[in-house]
Amino acid sequence: MAMKKWTKKDDNQLKKLAPSKTATEIAREMKLTYGQVSSRLLKLGIKAFKKVKLTPKVASINDEISKLEDKTYRGRYKKAVEEILMLKKEREINLALKKKNLRTYKIKASLSSTKSEATAVVLLSDWHYEEVVKSQAVNFLNKYDESIAKECILKVFQTTVKYIKLQQNETTIKTLVMALLGDFITGGIHDELKEGNPMLPGEAIWKVQNHIASGINFILENTDVSLVIPCSTGNHGRTTEKQRVSTDFGNSYEWLMYKNLEAHFTGNERVKFIVNEGYHTYVDIYDYTLRFHHGHAIKYGGGVGGIYITVNKAIGQWNKSKKADLDCFGHFHQMKNGGNFITNGSMIGWNAYAIRIKADFEKPKQAFFMVDKKYFVNLVRPIILNGR
Repeated sequence: MAMKKWTKKDDNQLKKLAPSKTATEIAREMKLTYGQVSSRLLKLGIKAFKKVKLTPKVASINDEISKLEDKTYRGRYKKAVEEILMLKKEREINLALKKKNLRTYKIKASLSSTKSEATAVVLLSDWHYEEVVKSQAVNFLNKYDESIAKECILKVFQTTVKYIKLQQNETTIKTLVMALLGDFITGGIHDELKEGNPMLPGEAIWKVQNHIASGINFILENTDVSLVIPCSTGNHGRTTEKQRVSTDFGNSYEWLMYKNLEAHFTGNERVKFIVNEGYHTYVDIYDYTLRFHHGHAIKYGGGVGGIYITVNKAIGQWNKSKKADLDCFGHFHQMKNGGNFITNGSMIGWNAYAIRIKADFEKPKQAFFMVDKKYFVNLVRPIILNGR
C-alpha cells in the first residue's frame, strides 16, 4: 500500500475527531487503516479518545442475595438470620431472668371435706366361655380356653373392686351398676361352633352362672356398695338356629341364667336384678338415663368410620321413642367411648371370626367407668384381662 499523503484538510479533520473518537473509529470514518491514523496522531502529538472502563459499583448485601439464582440459598440465609436474632432475644431474656429473684407463693390444701358423689359402672359381656381359640388359627396373636377364661373372670371382679376403692378416696360411691350384656357363652348356633366347642351350651351356661354369682359375693364382701344389675341377652346364647325378635328372651340360655341369679339373691337388700323381656333395659342414674343392650340389633357391615356411623343412626332412631343420655352395649368386641355411647370389649379377644369380618384388633378387656352426679360420665378405663 502506498504511503498516505496527508493534507492540511486531513490533519484538521483528524484534530477535530480525536477528542471524541478512538483511533479505530477515526480510521473507519476517514476510510484509512488503524496504522495510518495512529502514526499520524503520534507525529502530530495528538491523543485520540480512550474509553475508560468504569469501576463497578459495590453492591449491598441484599443486592448480592437477590442476584443468587438458587432460591434455596436465599431461604437458608434468611432463616439463619432469623434464628440468630431469636437466639439473641432468648439470651437477653435469660440474662434478665437471672438478675431477678424467684418469687413463689404457698398453695393451701382444700378445706372442703364434702366429697362429690358418683356411681360406678362395669360392663360384662362377650365372654364366650366355652369357645377355644387356637393360637395358630389367629397368627399367634391370641389363645383362649376354659382355664384362661377362669383367670380372666377372677381378674374382672378383683379389678372392679380395686377401681371402686381407688375412687372412693375421692368421691362417695354407694352403687355399682354391673351390666350383664350377653354372649357369655358361644353356644351352638353354627355347625363349626358345634364342632369346636368342648362343652354343650347347658353345661357352659351353668358354669358361667356360678362364676357370676361368686363374683357378686366377692364384691359384696369386699366393698360397701349396693349392686344394680341390668341384664341383656346376646345373640349367641340362644336355643334356636335363627335369632328371634319378640320371643328372643324365651329362647335364651342367658335369660334363664339371669332369672336363676335373681332368685338366688332374693332377700339381699344390696342386690337388685333388672331382667325384662325386651331388647332394651333403661336405668336412671341421678338425672341421667342409661340404655343397656347387647348390641346385635345394630347392623354393622364394615366401612369407613368403623361402628360410629351405624351406632349413631341406631341411637338417633331409638331416641325418638325414649331418649337416653348414654347407650351401653357389647357385641362388637371393641371398647370405645363415643361420647353418647360406650361399647364393651370382650373376654375371648381376637379370634377367627374377627379376622373374617375385618374387625379392629383388640386385646381382651371389659369397660369400667363412673357416672358423676354433677359431671355425668368420667374416668372411662379398661379392665385389661391379661397379656394375650
